[in-house]
Amino acid sequence: MNENQIKSIIKKIFIKHKLNKNHANICANALINAELVGAYGHGLSRLKMYCERILKKVINPKPKIKIKKISQSISLVDADNSIGFVAADIAIKKA
Repeated sequence: MNENQIKSIIKKIFIKHKLNKNHANICANALINAELVGAYGHGLSRLKMYCERILKKVINPKPKIKIKKISQSISLVDADNSIGFVAADIAIKKA
């Protein structure tokens, strides 16, 4: 199996767990990237845990994310208990 095939499967799993396509893509990319850089403890081995946390309602698959500008150089991202990859992606892009 190649990288794109694995990424496609991961995205489908996250979509099945109610993440939207964009959030599923962000998460799939992050898990694959962790594998590619050798951070295996942050890669595919965590997929089951994320799915379980979604099912237990610890992670909100449909977050209402709010960004509040506090000052010229500070913003607060309220990610509404979204999966960490999504919160981080939004915060990084905002920065």
